[in-house]
Amino acid sequence: MNLYLIRHGEPDIPEGLAQDNFPLSELGHRQAEALSQSFRTVPLNYLLASPLARTRQTAEWISRGRNLTIRLENDFQEMRSGEMAGLPRKEIFRRYGEILKARPHPQMDYGYSQGETSGQFHRRVVAAFEKHVWQPFAEGPSNVALVAHGGVICVLLLHFLGLTFDGYLTFFADFTGVTHIDTRHGRPRIRCFNDLTHLRGNGLL
Repeated sequence: MNLYLIRHGEPDIPEGLAQDNFPLSELGHRQAEALSQSFRTVPLNYLLASPLARTRQTAEWISRGRNLTIRLENDFQEMRSGEMAGLPRKEIFRRYGEILKARPHPQMDYGYSQGETSGQFHRRVVAAFEKHVWQPFAEGPSNVALVAHGGVICVLLLHFLGLTFDGYLTFFADFTGVTHIDTRHGRPRIRCFNDLTHLRGNGLL
């Protein structure tokens, strides 16, 4: 298997709001278009994505001109922030300011706002990866692309290394960054992390 982990393009987040299910920005669409051009020579067999707008739209750019169905999987969504999603940042700090000041920074853990803890997020993503990617494709010659989020990609890289996601983004993927994994002797092998060549060639970096 050749696996391409791809972070979505830049989202269009209204100023002052926390991240939610926002679509790609104009720049994000340009990034995704450049990404799709760089993938024209890659004979993808399967294309999976988180169902959130920014990942789905990025995957749609990759699928253009191909007879390839995008398979949306809920468990590849970013870490769920619960009641914080889409709130104005001022409101977030009004509600949770004392917690945010007290917790280790930049620890990601949203259990206090009815969202996910880092452990829940790790288990969700790894289980989805094992079910939807590793078990069906690892032993074969398939080329698989997964369009997801920065936190999801970080969890998977730590999983390959036998480590647990503790809420810290040990690996940071840029918008439309491509990480290439293949398999050797039944194990994942990290070939490339956060490739942005497609953006440099189009003046977007």
